[in-house]
Amino acid sequence: MDLDTVENATKLFEVGTICIYDLFESDTKLIIPDYQRPYVWNKEHITELLNDWNDHFFKDNKFNDDAIEYFMGSVMIHKNDGKYEVIDGQQRLTTLLIMDYVWNENNSVLSRGNFDFNYKSKVSSNHIKENRNLLKSIRGGLISKNFNKIIQKLVFSFIITENEDNAFVFFDSQNNRGVPLDEVDFFKSYHLRELNNYEEYLRFFAKKFDRINSLNNAKIHNEPNLKSLNELFIKQLWRIRFWSKNKLWFASRKSLLDTFQKNTVVFETVDDIKLYPSFNNTLGSSLKFNKQMQPELNSRIRLYGSESIDIPFTINQPIQKGIGFFLFTEKYTALFNYIFREKKVEEINPITSLIYELYNDYFINLYQMAVVMYYDKFGEQQIEPFTKWFEHFMGAFRMNRSSIVEQSPIVLLRVYGNILQLIQQSYLTSEVLSALKGAVEENYYEGFIYKKLENGDITIHFDDTLQTKLSPARQNYYQCVRIFYLKNITTNYQLTEKQNWINGSLAK
Repeated sequence: MDLDTVENATKLFEVGTICIYDLFESDTKLIIPDYQRPYVWNKEHITELLNDWNDHFFKDNKFNDDAIEYFMGSVMIHKNDGKYEVIDGQQRLTTLLIMDYVWNENNSVLSRGNFDFNYKSKVSSNHIKENRNLLKSIRGGLISKNFNKIIQKLVFSFIITENEDNAFVFFDSQNNRGVPLDEVDFFKSYHLRELNNYEEYLRFFAKKFDRINSLNNAKIHNEPNLKSLNELFIKQLWRIRFWSKNKLWFASRKSLLDTFQKNTVVFETVDDIKLYPSFNNTLGSSLKFNKQMQPELNSRIRLYGSESIDIPFTINQPIQKGIGFFLFTEKYTALFNYIFREKKVEEINPITSLIYELYNDYFINLYQMAVVMYYDKFGEQQIEPFTKWFEHFMGAFRMNRSSIVEQSPIVLLRVYGNILQLIQQSYLTSEVLSALKGAVEENYYEGFIYKKLENGDITIHFDDTLQTKLSPARQNYYQCVRIFYLKNITTNYQLTEKQNWINGSLAK
């Protein structure tokens, strides 16, 4: 049975079943389009599949000729100008091709050139090599010896359409067996479709997106930074866009897909990217009068060069479908990396290190959101005071709570003031700094008297009447903050003086 036989059902979808052996033996050429996600099956998925086969096909360590067919799931095909593009099912098909290549060598399907499964990303390459080595290690075993019998009993449902929209409606609603798609896989596929008729753009942005994704997945640090591009969208970009509008809740999968797919905007020309006012895209910085008393504009337009962080976008702007989405991803990935991974804004690195030491991931993520948003709005203007006063803003909440949980950043913004919304609405850095200073009353720690005992513990007296031992987390906060601002001074300073410590450090 070949794919022409499968195509017999309806005009909307052609539906049928096909044995993988017949597909391997046919002359039909399947390809993986550039917009597909990488190959991500790993050794665990291979092992799970092999265990299933072992239970299904073998009895008393012998192949059971009477075993019924083994259903491998569905494969979605988009027939596009005579080419059969695999929309869903690529993980399973690729895995079977690797098995065939390793165990049948010169007689494999790939050696005959029937499939164009060309993966270009390092993620795909690494998984293919890993799985190939695993399969080589079990060559000569029960399954590998009987592989050609097994594939004659492996069956797929084949769904074929020439309608691109139908193909991707199906794709967006499916997950591969045991490997749920990350949101960024959906984003990539969705926005590359907009470039389907622009092959040069499609290949360029598909390659660049995979590179950004692989670099972010590879950046594993001892410091608590985001570990993937998927986390950047969920924990930074989505939250900034919602929390700065005072929509203080966590993202659902639907909301993520709506924000970065469904609700992106479309303009008439795919490569005409709309710009909105931003730090890097303002016609003028001031007006002055000439001798004729006529106003003249002082311009400070920064032309976008080769640096990704200079793309003249603003983080809350409408996102344009296609190229606009990829540029948005490039800009804010680069900006996060510039600040927190490459540590290029040197004056904030000490306070950032202190925050990594003092707080858990929930508040670290909030700090990173605030700094990215501030830098996007104001650049490096007054950024050191901003970070120190923002730490003070979080610290008051930290010392007033026995623990920091996932909901704590939202509670902080609701109770003490939504600084993210303020950044979004402000024109001047002084507006933001003034609000941060005012968010924590000057006498906030008044009445708390800190004393250091001989064993190193910190005790707290309230109005000289109640004495209790500080929790370890709050002991650590008090001591680390005091040392950060006062270095080697060991006398019993109190947190009521913290605002003076901050002002003193900024005056230097």
